[in-house]
Amino acid sequence: MADRKDQHIAMLIDADNVSYKKIEDILKEVNRYGTPTIKRIYGDWTNPFVENWKSSLLTHAITPIQQYSYTQGKNSSDSALIIDAMDILHSDRVDGFCIVSSDSDFTRLATRLRESGKLVIGIGERKTPKPFIASCDKFIYVEILEQKSKSNKKNSETNPPPQNGVNNTNKPTPKPAVKEISSLDEDILLLLKDTVDDTADESGWAFLGEIGNLLIKRMPDFDARNYGFEKISHLFKSRKKDFEVDERTNEKSRNKLYYVRNILTNESQQPEQKTTDVERPKDTKPTKEAKSEKVTKEITETKEVSEVKAIEHSANEQLQFTVPSPGNKITADDVRKNQIRITKDLKPFFPTRSQKITIKIEDEFECSFSHHGHRSHTVNLGKAAAMQLGLAEGVQLQITKVDENTFTFVKKA
Repeated sequence: MADRKDQHIAMLIDADNVSYKKIEDILKEVNRYGTPTIKRIYGDWTNPFVENWKSSLLTHAITPIQQYSYTQGKNSSDSALIIDAMDILHSDRVDGFCIVSSDSDFTRLATRLRESGKLVIGIGERKTPKPFIASCDKFIYVEILEQKSKSNKKNSETNPPPQNGVNNTNKPTPKPAVKEISSLDEDILLLLKDTVDDTADESGWAFLGEIGNLLIKRMPDFDARNYGFEKISHLFKSRKKDFEVDERTNEKSRNKLYYVRNILTNESQQPEQKTTDVERPKDTKPTKEAKSEKVTKEITETKEVSEVKAIEHSANEQLQFTVPSPGNKITADDVRKNQIRITKDLKPFFPTRSQKITIKIEDEFECSFSHHGHRSHTVNLGKAAAMQLGLAEGVQLQITKVDENTFTFVKKA
């Protein structure tokens, strides 16, 4: 969205929900998405709380809309803003709206504007309720705008422009203050990995622009600045254990094109995971009977899977099952992507994280396994393995699990 500079945007501000000190940073942010041709702010201008807005309104040519509070404790500005937004929508003078507020009362308005095909940008504080955030195409926290503004101000004070043609470099540069940022938790990391997988080509590389667009659709308040990075490319580069970033030159432009790929590792290179089994005495080794009971339990739990067969080979068992499971099929899109989707009922047979696995057909192939939390896992075969397997729309495969990292694939007749 950020590259559509020619868009006309109606900027509607709830004066009761934002400080006048933040307006300059907010305007700079809105200019990244288009031109704010309509700028209005709503409030009761007889209230001392908003009297400091006056100079900012004159400086930035923002039109104040007077709305008296009919009842003490009630915010009537919301109604005036909503009515004006609908009038502007029906006039068809703008391409999008920017609603500056942290109030959940604008959730239905944002939804209605998007239903009409308009871009909706929300700007508010981190306390903004999730429903309003989810109703916007893009939501930006004012806190990250303040951090950028403070950083720029410190840089200008630390490195003032040269006076009389002389650059004063004798003053030491103080270290920047540590930013208050959100941590990149496992859920966000999984979201990044899933998005890379979903936009990647057959070789696993995904164009950063497509990654960013899909991330915003899935999480409107996603912003690299929330995690301390000015750009999303910087965020991916910082996660060297999880992502590989490739910078490519563009012949038609001086701008660099960034491509990202998930880094997959062999299970043998990963630390062992803690088991959730009931603790047993340290001196007691599992008996053959205990191993047999564990295998039987695993088979019983997967009885609902049609055509799943478990063959017990004492301590070194192998499992056989059919893909796809009932109700699913290998689609033309799967064939095009040279992939096999592993649905929920078959997930227990596969690794618990994205990694490289070995697939035996006639030859052995090193393939990529992509783990997804709430969606089907995918086995990315690659062209050579898919051709040898005879992957085609509607076929069924018999898979044998040799060990945690190795599988045998056979096309069923």
